[in-house]
Amino acid sequence: MSHGAQSSPDNHAGDQATLISRIETLRTELKEHNYRYYVLNAPLISDAEYDRLLRELQMLEDRLGMPVPADSPTQIVGAPPSQAFESCRHGQPLLSLANAFDADEVREFDRRVRELAGDADIRYIAEPKIDGLAINLRYEKGVLTTAATRGDGQTGENVTDNIRTIRDIPWHLQAAAGDIPRVLEIRGEVYMPKQAFAELNEQQQANGEKVFANPRNAAAGSLRQLDPKITARRGLRFFAYGTGLGGDGLAETQHEVLDMLRTFGFPIQDYALLDDVEGLLAHYQDWLERRPVLDYEIDGLVYKVDAIVLQQQLGHVARSPRWAVAHKFPAEEAQTVVERIIWQVGRTGVITPVAEMKPVPVGGVMVSRATLHNVNELGRKDVREGDAVIVRRAGDVIPEIVRVAPMQGRRRAARPEMPAHCPECGAAVVQLEGEVAIRCSGGLSCPAQLKERMRHFVSRSAMDIEGLGEKLIARLVDESLVHSVADIYTLDFARIEDWPGIGSKKIANLRAAIEASKSRPLARFIYALGIRHVGQATANALAVHFGSLATLAAADEASLQAVPDVGPEVAASIRNFFAEAHNREVLQRLHDAGVVPQEMEKAEADHPLAGKTVVLTGTLEHMTRQEAQERLRHIGARPSGSVSAKTDYVVAGAHAGSKLARARELGVRIVNEAQLLDWLGIE
Repeated sequence: MSHGAQSSPDNHAGDQATLISRIETLRTELKEHNYRYYVLNAPLISDAEYDRLLRELQMLEDRLGMPVPADSPTQIVGAPPSQAFESCRHGQPLLSLANAFDADEVREFDRRVRELAGDADIRYIAEPKIDGLAINLRYEKGVLTTAATRGDGQTGENVTDNIRTIRDIPWHLQAAAGDIPRVLEIRGEVYMPKQAFAELNEQQQANGEKVFANPRNAAAGSLRQLDPKITARRGLRFFAYGTGLGGDGLAETQHEVLDMLRTFGFPIQDYALLDDVEGLLAHYQDWLERRPVLDYEIDGLVYKVDAIVLQQQLGHVARSPRWAVAHKFPAEEAQTVVERIIWQVGRTGVITPVAEMKPVPVGGVMVSRATLHNVNELGRKDVREGDAVIVRRAGDVIPEIVRVAPMQGRRRAARPEMPAHCPECGAAVVQLEGEVAIRCSGGLSCPAQLKERMRHFVSRSAMDIEGLGEKLIARLVDESLVHSVADIYTLDFARIEDWPGIGSKKIANLRAAIEASKSRPLARFIYALGIRHVGQATANALAVHFGSLATLAAADEASLQAVPDVGPEVAASIRNFFAEAHNREVLQRLHDAGVVPQEMEKAEADHPLAGKTVVLTGTLEHMTRQEAQERLRHIGARPSGSVSAKTDYVVAGAHAGSKLARARELGVRIVNEAQLLDWLGIE
């Protein structure tokens, strides 16, 4: 027997052992990727790479020919629910969809459907596949009672409080009570629009926090917040696509289900009814072209048999229905070359490395710039000028460099160095301990930050300069009439009197508002400066503790940390602000222009409200709520917006409502406005 023809039982056993080993490795890897994708919202690989691994596992399990365990990734949906939320069992399993990646696989899906359906006429419904987070909504007598994530398909995470913050999801179904089953599950996708995603990542980057790779991860992370207030700020939306428990018999076709969901008050996507596979493929090409202009992310189309009776006849396999398939869009990546790496200053002062590249088409858009997020990410990916790189449009929104491509025989450039000075204004670059982001310290004078700084400076809670709105600020900056907030007080009104919307009356009012702002209380002036980590409460505490701007500006970090709620990070931020020469120059110009904030007397340590938490509710007759809160802070009290067991006093004005009721329920001491005026020394 020749050496190449050997085929002994030992060799067969060795091949089988290798096959089993690879299967176990894939199962372990895919379970970990499921956990990171569905629970942590932090995937390590792309969807395309995950699908490749899952298909390899399916192929190897078929080749092995042994029973497949129930916990194999080929048999399960998603991942076990996170322990951070209560578990919530679905009335009916929430299955996943099988994927098709090319026309031949779609044709194979159609062939199987027609073979299993026999002589029945087949009609398909095609819907865009939202790249979001699957949600199961349970309604009882038409009222939303619980909402849960997909989880493992049987049990998900109870995210009801967070779901109630999404405006697309009705708390009460909009239909006659007799038309709605006593218990009805509605299935759909929570997603994040592209604009909301871009804004969220900008905020995350400004705060030195993790940026999300795509809108799907951002939506999942936002929905799994333990504080619903954070979810409410993230701009999540919802599309409904089907029913679970209670949905049987409500309609005869899938498109009638969608129409019914619309009458209940849910948004649904555009759908098309198609009679053959070639119609599906043509429709796919149409959506491939439409995809870039949508304001939300889709990653393919879903084809479903339209007739419900045929869906029931076709049934499902372990993790997906036989009557539906997701036709995925191709992953959009391209290779190009980095020409140079620049440092870009954002509106909040965060400085970001950006790669300027040879233009290359990615996802239907010509890309020539890509973010590298932060210095850590730049170092991790080790991107240098002259490198060949793989570029992807993350979530079809933000171009990013995925990795450096091999370039044989070429000497690489030196690693880019972190800038010591701001590329816009020359101020020192700072990186606070524990933060990833680097920042420009020239906050009051840096032109890249100027518009945002000015909007904050003139806002009602700060210097309160009415009439200096966002559009006027933008034009003043664009026309180079202001270069720092100090220029507000030396504005040449003759230069703007002929601008559209600017008349003599508006200029007179603006002059008066600017003049009045020169003597705002010290706490509001400190807040107006926009020092990082210094909000209204901290600004008031600083004003009360130091009494004057000069004393505050001269304070060292140890003195700053003597102020309540000022820790090392906040103290370092304040110290860096006043140490920056550009900021001191602007402060001097403000002083020279007559901006002299009202100094504060030190609060009486023995005042009845010193250190007490006070909640205002109802309408006050003698002052606005904001004025009352400022006066309370001045005497050392802590105004709060909500009543809790830690609240010391509730001041109830006219027409007080739920806060007053809550105070009575908790036994919090309630006083009237007369008592407040007495405490404040107002007759």
